[in-house]
Amino acid sequence: MVPSPDFDRIRLVVDEINQETEGSVLRYGFEFNGEDIDLLLESHTGNEAEIALRAIAEWMVRTNSQNHDGVTLTPVLVKYLVGKGDIHDKLGQLEELRLGVRQGKFDVTNLVQRDTEFHRYIHMHSEENLGDLSDKAGRYKAFTQLPLLESQTQDRFVLDGQNLVEARRTAYEAFGFLKFVQKFQAQTSRPIVIVGNDRYGRQWAVEPIEEYLEGIQLLYPRVPSHKSFRLRVPHMIENLGVRSGFHREFVKYVNDEMPHIIVVDARNVGQDNMMRLSRGTRDYANWFLLFNDLRSQGDVSKYADLMPLPRQHFDEIKRWYQFEIVRRMIKPWVSSGQPYAVSMWAPVITRTAMLGDFIVPTRPVEYGSDEPQVVLANPIVYQTDQDDAEIHENLRENRPYYYDGPERHVTHDLLVGFGDFGVEMRIEGNTTDEFVHSVQTFMREEISRLLASEDS
Repeated sequence: MVPSPDFDRIRLVVDEINQETEGSVLRYGFEFNGEDIDLLLESHTGNEAEIALRAIAEWMVRTNSQNHDGVTLTPVLVKYLVGKGDIHDKLGQLEELRLGVRQGKFDVTNLVQRDTEFHRYIHMHSEENLGDLSDKAGRYKAFTQLPLLESQTQDRFVLDGQNLVEARRTAYEAFGFLKFVQKFQAQTSRPIVIVGNDRYGRQWAVEPIEEYLEGIQLLYPRVPSHKSFRLRVPHMIENLGVRSGFHREFVKYVNDEMPHIIVVDARNVGQDNMMRLSRGTRDYANWFLLFNDLRSQGDVSKYADLMPLPRQHFDEIKRWYQFEIVRRMIKPWVSSGQPYAVSMWAPVITRTAMLGDFIVPTRPVEYGSDEPQVVLANPIVYQTDQDDAEIHENLRENRPYYYDGPERHVTHDLLVGFGDFGVEMRIEGNTTDEFVHSVQTFMREEISRLLASEDS
């Protein structure tokens, strides 16, 4: 069958519209194959058909400027739009159906209204990484087969079994860190800031003891060890555009007041008995090297002996591009003056320590000094009952660093389906935040018990 002149004309109009919109409507299904065009021309003249297509494209441009609440054309929607009737009336009805979903008036039996939610389904599926949606026909089929969802329920998380045993160790480690902070605070008049690196330092060392840290400023930045290497200076988390490290107001405060700063994080278990400080902690040390360099106007001799990093590291990192980026960022906020001494703390102090990638001589904390000090701290007790049969009861039958990556210890599923507001999602199971809250609640009770036992 030879296509009619109107058919060829309308096919060209579709191509023109996609070119004019630079593909912005094509990616939302503005394709209109031969069968669609035939249906359109059955009840519309060539001029009417062109007007209809341009009206649809204009509506799609407006509608799809609203992030995930737009519309992707499906076979059901295309058939509806190319059928008999005034296109402006149809688009008005389609808009009413779409807005009705946002008002909780979704009717899964109305296939036109149902398919206005296909766009959100694709967006949500991709955003939550729920599986492969590269097969166009497959993803639409999956959408049409979505179940009706029941109301959201919540199961109470119960901390038991090995999780409870491991929480006893983590509470004991936080208790040990608290005792160090109290000893340090009692012997200085200088203000103290605790930097609980997110996540381990924050979740398992500082938040469970917050109620006992009176007069101490708390800060929870994120410097991820898995993004680290020996020359990194905290600035941005790669590929995320998220600030890593310290913000402007804090840098100014540090410059003006020079408080003691305790950076706390943890590190995985090694093959030796050395003190271990995370790569993220080493990144903080790099940051304070830069801060000291600005305070000393570039004279390394003024601060080299105050830091645990190898001497050759100073010359190398000062030539690294990221050092220069952060230097330019904070230089306006840092004046010349006294640099920081950088020391180290752990429950077991050893002669040498692993600081990120470096094995360095340990620089112990200077108690009773008001000279400004940065303490790199790790609360982990690496010894187990296999090392010492007389070890504290909280350290038996468990292992260090168990709660790193708490999402490994709890699971939940995301269920996608239809509800009163179209495509909805339900959580089945317990979330990581519930798990962390439960462990921290137990830790606070256990720390209180350990303090009371010590007093008695």
